[in-house]
Amino acid sequence: MELIDSMASTFCDQCGAELQIGQFPFCSGDPAAHVSANPGIVSDGIPGGIWIKHGLCNPDRTPKRYDSITDIRRAANEKGLTMGGDTPKPYKVHWSGKRDAAGSEKR
Repeated sequence: MELIDSMASTFCDQCGAELQIGQFPFCSGDPAAHVSANPGIVSDGIPGGIWIKHGLCNPDRTPKRYDSITDIRRAANEKGLTMGGDTPKPYKVHWSGKRDAAGSEKR
């Protein structure tokens, strides 16, 4: 608790207001302009998942569930397919991250 209590406060050079973590630091003299920042994060997840029946299904051709757009892109990329303008095969990304003895990624 002592560490938090001993941390120095940061004040605005323009209006003198004490700034909190996540607040917009530029006010042009108006203390009301120090509002909390909205990061605008968009989720990649698909609530409840999506079942894909064709192309990206299981090896036994049964539907496969995907819980995020990243999972769908990864599966499509591993099969050599593209999704919505992605870069096609010579620039295939290897999602396994495994490398061979020479240090290059396995294909």
